Amino acid sequence: MSWAYSAPVRRTTVFLVPACFFGTLHLQVLGQTAPSECQSAVRTFLKIPDERGLVALDKSDCWGVFGSSNNNLNRLNNMAATGNTWAAEYSAGHLKELDGGNLEDALRALGQFSDHGMENLLVLANKGLLSKHELADALTMLPLTLADNPRAQSNSLEARRQRVLRVTRADLQEQRAQALTAISQSLSEIRSNQ
Repeated sequence: MSWAYSAPVRRTTVFLVPACFFGTLHLQVLGQTAPSECQSAVRTFLKIPDERGLVALDKSDCWGVFGSSNNNLNRLNNMAATGNTWAAEYSAGHLKELDGGNLEDALRALGQFSDHGMENLLVLANKGLLSKHELADALTMLPLTLADNPRAQSNSLEARRQRVLRVTRADLQEQRAQALTAISQSLSEIRSNQ
């Protein structure tokens, strides 16, 4: 009686071990990175966000590790918001994989990134990492601390407009025009509500 009862358990165990082995082998054959490699690449990038780390993340296709962790997303957004070009580029390249509050937070962080280097944000749009709509949203979504302060919102948007006007690179003129249009429309809305 006990043999009949335990036989399925043994067959299941015998089946699971090869399945785990072949599953791991299958991931490696398809060129996908094992989760531990991605976790290591993410940890390294969050400690030292640089070009080498960005290349490692992209090469290993590790967005799932970022996207599945609000803590990782928040840290990425904070790095972008404080002017880290590599964090901003990685975030911009994965906006289409975000939605809801995570998308809004990433766009807001990219807007704050522009406060440190407007030209760099326009370059991301020029490279195709930001759509026209995403560029407009990034530039017009302001920090939540300004939500109830229309004057501060206007001042912040006006400062962004001035930074856009200082961008003179010929290859960024299309993005510059898009940015100015988005900021002007947002300023008009704020002023009409005052």
